[in-house]
Amino acid sequence: MATTASPYGLRPVNLLGGQVFAGAFREIPMTVNTATAIFNGDVVLVSASSAGQPTALAATATTSTAGVVGVCVGVRYVTPDLKQPQYAQYLPANAITNGYTDVFIRVCDDPDALFVVQAVGSVAATQRGRFAALENFGGSTSTGNSSVRLSTPANTGTLAVRIVDFVDAGSAFTDCIVKFNQGVHMYYNATVLTT
Repeated sequence: MATTASPYGLRPVNLLGGQVFAGAFREIPMTVNTATAIFNGDVVLVSASSAGQPTALAATATTSTAGVVGVCVGVRYVTPDLKQPQYAQYLPANAITNGYTDVFIRVCDDPDALFVVQAVGSVAATQRGRFAALENFGGSTSTGNSSVRLSTPANTGTLAVRIVDFVDAGSAFTDCIVKFNQGVHMYYNATVLTT
């Protein structure tokens, strides 16, 4: 039971309907600088405004958000000092400007993926099936983990995620199992990424 607020972003745990889950991810190359870090557990966007490059979500997604491609599960890059591949939890802010090369963001991009995420407070089992926004964007450079958490559940069908199950329903800071709401994930969203 989670008795302490210690958000860690979204962590992939399974696929909807008991489909086989092998922990697979897609590596998305990054060649354009981003002023914010991308942490393990962050929701990742690719959009026209970012020149098709991966960026971390900075505000909750909705069904009208274009470009949500999945969740960061790590990164790899070459630093200017070591000049060899590094595998890490997060990509520091301004990495490209600081000389990082061969940068790839590893993304769990399956639209049927289920994620565990800590809620802002207690969530009762009666909230199963409700929708929720994501909040508390950012992360820790010491752990490399995102600080994203689940907001209070609601009946608003346009919010980012839907609660599917619980790790510990009713605890002080409930760990919930969620999936992206229909229409939020880029693969299930008809919104065009305009140029």
